[in-house]
Amino acid sequence: MSVFARMNHYVRHYRTALNRRRTERLIDTLPAEIRKDIGWPAHYTSIQSDGQDNRSISRF
Repeated sequence: MSVFARMNHYVRHYRTALNRRRTERLIDTLPAEIRKDIGWPAHYTSIQSDGQDNRSISRF
């Protein structure tokens, strides 16, 4: 894997993690009734338990 490919890989995972955290913060600011209507955090926790949580940035 070249240096540029590794850097691209790192940046892609960093952006994904950044966007995920930004979305979590935005949803957490919503009123509890709306979060309940959209299934937050029940749906989110089921996604995490499926092993799809990509918070780790350094996966080289």
